[in-house]
Amino acid sequence: MKILDVLGMGLRNLLRRKTRTFLTVIGVVVGATAIILMLSLGIGMNEQLNRSIENMGDLTMIEVYEYAYNRPPGGDDDEWVQSQNVLDEALLEKIRTWDGVLAVTPYINHWNMTMHAGKNYETFQSGVTGIDSSFLPYLKIETLEGGQMPQAGDENWILFGARRARQFYDARRADRMRQRDWNALYEPDMESPPKVNILKEKIYLKNRTDSNWVYNQSTGMYEERQIRGRMKEHTVNIVGLIAYNPVDNGYGWSYDEHEWQAYADYKIVIAIIKELEKATGVKPRDSRADKFDNIRIKVKDIKTSEIIQEKLGEEGIMLNYGLAEIRDEMQQTQNTMQMILGGIGAMSLLVAAIGIANTMFMSIYERTKEIGVMKVLGCPLGGIKSMFLFEASIIGFCGGLLGVGISLIGSYSLNNVDAFKQALGNISGGGRYYYGGGPEQGDISVIPLWLIAMAIIFATVIGLASGYLPARRATKISALEAIRNE
Repeated sequence: MKILDVLGMGLRNLLRRKTRTFLTVIGVVVGATAIILMLSLGIGMNEQLNRSIENMGDLTMIEVYEYAYNRPPGGDDDEWVQSQNVLDEALLEKIRTWDGVLAVTPYINHWNMTMHAGKNYETFQSGVTGIDSSFLPYLKIETLEGGQMPQAGDENWILFGARRARQFYDARRADRMRQRDWNALYEPDMESPPKVNILKEKIYLKNRTDSNWVYNQSTGMYEERQIRGRMKEHTVNIVGLIAYNPVDNGYGWSYDEHEWQAYADYKIVIAIIKELEKATGVKPRDSRADKFDNIRIKVKDIKTSEIIQEKLGEEGIMLNYGLAEIRDEMQQTQNTMQMILGGIGAMSLLVAAIGIANTMFMSIYERTKEIGVMKVLGCPLGGIKSMFLFEASIIGFCGGLLGVGISLIGSYSLNNVDAFKQALGNISGGGRYYYGGGPEQGDISVIPLWLIAMAIIFATVIGLASGYLPARRATKISALEAIRNE
């Protein structure tokens, strides 16, 4: 039999029993719609989960602390252990060689210092955060108000947050400043440019001489020590000013993580700390200059993050219970929910498959004589089998196609009709607030293109599978008995 003969006879046979064919297709439509909508709810839940995790932090950012706390593998939920990690330059260099690591930096906070602009101006608040310039592209700094953005490999640089740049004051008249003057420095006018042009003045960092509390590594305590000698001026050559970027967090106020920061070349910060330790008599064995409290690692994707965390474990580094573990726990819950929803849809499609098989068996009994005539005329068994398989697959295909159309309409309704949104909000995370405490975002039901394609293909395959036994039964009918059949 030619392919066109198979197609033509199959379509005519389906149209011969329109009501039965229609009801069988409806069964597939119900099953396909159920499984698509159930899976779309699961996909929507996963997208809500990923958005909520993104609000908590970056899953491709690994933070390592000197003092880490975590639960031991297989331990009780209330059992936590502490580990003192050795975070130094040697570890940094090793991490830089690992595949998938985009950048790594220490985070060194030094408060026992001042920042100066020219001869007379210094900042109202002291302190600087030392990092590696190669890490700056991953801090999500949108734009600069002025100056230069340090590039990877640059040294002697500083990058001011919008508010920190507006906290310089004339140290010569500090005794004459009133409370409102200090308040103005604490809450500067962000609509106006900085009063001190830090891009034209000489910028340098210097240890304080009136605040001499120094950390003692051996005792783990801060001690007050006398500072001997004059403190050096550490001049920076590259100066940048981060643009003010208010962010609406959904609660009526804004916050930008860089506003109050002053980022600087971490090697300068280490040099400043070493100078202070020397001036206060800290012994080399007690030095904190080359020991980091915090290291941050940026990797290319979540899978790489898991690999890097395993490598850190092999180096004896323990991580805090962080976002990756939180995401895994939430993902397990979501996966369980998605399996339940998918199972409900699969049951409906199983019932539809039984309906297709029943329809095809009934068709064989009604067309027994026709099958016998075809065999007598020399029609190959493969042609007879192909005809019944084609009919079954057409039922599956049409049911899947209609199911996709109805599912798209249902998904639109779930996402846009308030009654459905309120009813499903608590299940899918699509209510007013979702994990992480932000405003509502995203759809409850999400049907990607791959799900549409897979639904149609799956329904067609279900039709083929359901028609296989009836088709095989048709090829085993005796030609002579079939011709005698009434």
